[in-house]
Amino acid sequence: MISEKSTIQINKSGYFHRERPEMLKYIPENALRILEVGCNDGAFCATLKRSDREIWGVEMNSEAAQNASQICTFVLIGDFHELYEQLPKNHFDCVIFNDVLEHLYSPWDTIKLVKSLLSENGVLVSSIPNFRYIANLVTEVIWEAEFRYKPEGGILDDTHIRFFTPKSIYRMFREQGYEVLVNEGINPCKSWKEKLFINLTFGILKDARYKQFATIAKPIRS
Repeated sequence: MISEKSTIQINKSGYFHRERPEMLKYIPENALRILEVGCNDGAFCATLKRSDREIWGVEMNSEAAQNASQICTFVLIGDFHELYEQLPKNHFDCVIFNDVLEHLYSPWDTIKLVKSLLSENGVLVSSIPNFRYIANLVTEVIWEAEFRYKPEGGILDDTHIRFFTPKSIYRMFREQGYEVLVNEGINPCKSWKEKLFINLTFGILKDARYKQFATIAKPIRS
């Protein structure tokens, strides 16, 4: 059941431990069977753990996965697409991607696969970096006028393959047959200068306040 494939390296941004408390409110209270894809060391899974819940994790980094196995009911080590056939179908009430989809070459194919894993009322919950985040726009696009990848994380992390705005997140889910229940900004900017700049755009850059967007999407059943 467990296949090893460790291709993601540990970095200074804290690969192993991300609790993500801001994402808790998007997980349905009545979800009893939950899968987190890219669960790292299980820090977020730990916040979801209850005696009546079955928590699954998929993680590519074997060291992180070993830590997650102390928390989750089941942990599979490897690439989600390679492990897909080992995951139970029509089983999960919630499948989570916390800052994972932007690392994939074809995230639209990934969320399409997830539909068959979800229970009748199951939902997909994701956190995706917002390319229109004000710090990214001002620093990279306006000030430096250069698109430069960075090893230390952030919007232009050098492991990010795809980039999204709130509109393109919404479109991706709709095109893959999902109803988007929630698509809202999280982790807003704190700098007064950035807030002032956004206010001066008269609402055009209101979505630029947020570093990421949290989405809840449910498959449209025919």
